[in-house]
Amino acid sequence: MRVQTEYRALDGIVRRLRPADFRRPAMGEGAPIRFTVKDVLAHVTAWKWRDVRRLTGDRSPLRPYEAPYGGAVHGLNAAIYERSRRTPARTIVAEHRAAHRAVLRALRVAPAEHFTRRWSAIWPVDSVGHLASHRRMHLEPLFKEKRKRERAT
Repeated sequence: MRVQTEYRALDGIVRRLRPADFRRPAMGEGAPIRFTVKDVLAHVTAWKWRDVRRLTGDRSPLRPYEAPYGGAVHGLNAAIYERSRRTPARTIVAEHRAAHRAVLRALRVAPAEHFTRRWSAIWPVDSVGHLASHRRMHLEPLFKEKRKRERAT
């Protein structure tokens, strides 16, 4: 299952992070918002919760860790950032894991027609692709840099 494969790849990175790693910048200086590693994890988690809502038809009030509705994507991501920068990393990690469990539950009860749709390989149509792109762009490079530094010493 694609969802489980992507979760294992992302959670494998999360498990290797030390407390200081969560504070490391994960985006270049030209980025409109300078997300840290913790903020990237909060971002993908918030959008994963959005997918749970979409899959289940949940219209209940948003919880603090979910992506808000309305506005342009930059504004939504800024709202996620405003919340994540004040939230401890251990809370973000717990939300990441809870969101994955919720996605699996939602997929188990999703109607068959959900799985017959053609999904785009790009976000926002495909949440696995969205998560994987952030993992590859912002988190995996941290470990490549770390290995280079370790080899140099």
